[in-house]
Amino acid sequence: MVPADKPLAGKAQNSLWYIALIIILAAALVIWAFVSLKIDIFTEALKQKETVSILIVIDDEEQPLLSNVMLLNPKNLHAALIALPKETGMLLSAIDKVDRLEVLYDVGNTATYAGAVGELLGRPIDFTIRFSFDNLERFVDLLGGLDIFIPKVIDDTMEGTRFLFPPGSIKLDGAKACSYVRYYPAEENLDERTDREQRVTQSLLRGISKNIRLLLDEEIFPFTAALIGWNHDQQSLRSLLTTFSEIYTDRLILQSILGSRRKLSGKNVLFPFYDGKLVKETIQSVSETLVQSSQVGNELLTVNIEILNGTKINGLASRTAHVFNSYGFRVVSVSNADRDDYERTVVLDRRGDPKAAQRVAELIHCEQFFSDIEQMRDETIDVTVILGKDFGGRYVK
Repeated sequence: MVPADKPLAGKAQNSLWYIALIIILAAALVIWAFVSLKIDIFTEALKQKETVSILIVIDDEEQPLLSNVMLLNPKNLHAALIALPKETGMLLSAIDKVDRLEVLYDVGNTATYAGAVGELLGRPIDFTIRFSFDNLERFVDLLGGLDIFIPKVIDDTMEGTRFLFPPGSIKLDGAKACSYVRYYPAEENLDERTDREQRVTQSLLRGISKNIRLLLDEEIFPFTAALIGWNHDQQSLRSLLTTFSEIYTDRLILQSILGSRRKLSGKNVLFPFYDGKLVKETIQSVSETLVQSSQVGNELLTVNIEILNGTKINGLASRTAHVFNSYGFRVVSVSNADRDDYERTVVLDRRGDPKAAQRVAELIHCEQFFSDIEQMRDETIDVTVILGKDFGGRYVK
């Protein structure tokens, strides 16, 4: 009988080994899951991507009133901010219709809107954060207000509501900040509106930077998180806010969607120039600048350009100015050349910086660029572009 018991004992021992192995594997799985969860999705994106795109939206619980896209280089924490005017329109593939992007906005699910923005820019949106007006007011008050510069006095009444803001550097509390975003006069031009929206976004980033310890405090953070629309875990939100606090906000590359306004079904719609191709090229150029240079945009943004129309085509220089403005160059003068029969487009270096002239020439595919430094020159002009008959409105043929 004794020998008969040995197989049973062996089976029991094997079962114990199997149970022990299962326990070890389960423990290893728990440890792996714990370690994996410690690396949040935002931090993982910063590690894997050359640039990260973040859509920042302020809405009134129905429509977006401010939309900015941040392109961020995770390695040097330099960034660009692209303003998206609320009247921007295009062919919306999600509904197979030409309309404003805002018709796709859903406060409960911003994915469709973010997808359309990504389609417009030619690159997907990686993350989206949103503030409703109510939450923006509370968030700004949590920051202790927004320090913002207002270039000229605003004293206006719209739909029975008075908007009053003194000029200069002031601090806006939450209610005033919301009022400043909501103010949208019909006579305000696109540049003024864009400038105002980007000042608000920059002020928010500065406020986050100054108050990051408060925002991430263990007792305060649940309140912070409740004010920010964020579709990922709270650890990712902590990482996002920490990254925002480290960005060089005073050296942001500021861009905007440029286009022409047209009426569509009774409302103004801004259609990007060249069927959106210019927008995509601009975003690609900005992304490359963020990746390639630790001194982001300093050289690019300090190049002042003069554009001269050397053809008989009316308005060619003005339209070309939009191209260079969209890439961050400063167009300081638009005029006619000394004659209107230039056969070839020419780019001239006016300050002894041939690299600046070369960058300008490459943007329009111009092979003719030279140095032409005059003693009695206008020192505000770094590069002169003379448009010839070979210029097709965007590129030299």
